[in-house]
Amino acid sequence: MSISLPTYTRRETPLLGRSKRVGAIITTGLRRELRRPASIVVTGIGAALTTISSILIVYLAPFLFPGQLLDLSFFYVPASNGAILFFVTLMSAVVGSGLIADDLHSMALTLYFSRPITHGDYVLAKAAILGPLISLVSVLPLVITPIVAALLGFFPWDVALAAIGLSILAGVLFGGFYTAATLFLSSLTTRRAYAGAGVFAMTFGLTFPAQILASATGNSVFLYASAWENYLAVARALFGAPQTTIDWPPALAILLGATALAALSTYARMRTREVVAT
Repeated sequence: MSISLPTYTRRETPLLGRSKRVGAIITTGLRRELRRPASIVVTGIGAALTTISSILIVYLAPFLFPGQLLDLSFFYVPASNGAILFFVTLMSAVVGSGLIADDLHSMALTLYFSRPITHGDYVLAKAAILGPLISLVSVLPLVITPIVAALLGFFPWDVALAAIGLSILAGVLFGGFYTAATLFLSSLTTRRAYAGAGVFAMTFGLTFPAQILASATGNSVFLYASAWENYLAVARALFGAPQTTIDWPPALAILLGATALAALSTYARMRTREVVAT
């Protein structure tokens, strides 16, 4: 009887493809955020209050705006609802501030980039987590409002359908800017609190001073420094409301340019991170 060492067979497990790895980052991130009490509260309250207030504006329009024409231009009123600005800012600070900062703090980026995904894949995955959550405030209320208005008989369906399409464009533009800007701020630090503070500083540190300077000097050019004012200018143009402050072409260019710059800067930040070679 011979004595021999046991033999072992190594089983090769195929690695998941690149698209599935990106999908795993998105689903894991959404699942984690939807389980956090702070994210649940902010998302739920933000979506509910913004939607309810927009519907009330439509329902009470004859009393609140007696001279307002009930046509497509009316839907600029719910699109300019200040609750959108507040809750988009709050959601960006609570949900988005830690999407990259937490990975930097825990060194999880090393694990992400040691697998077959690119830096661009990582940034797009994080944007796919934050973007849909922000759209619950920046897009969803603006879409529900024309539907309710048509169901109540205040507007014909052709006007309501046009308002829905324009609302999606306006909401995606505004939400896209905050998604890109928040991810950039999150990539600058390992502390989500610092990134969250940066989101509030970006919003209220630019919007209020710009409005004060424009009012004090009589020069509306200061309003171009505010993303909210640029969004309002574009929304006025989309819905056919009178342009009262700044022109929409420069405002649109500023919003798109700032969004692209923030996205590219976030990508560049990720490119500078040291990772384990594959």
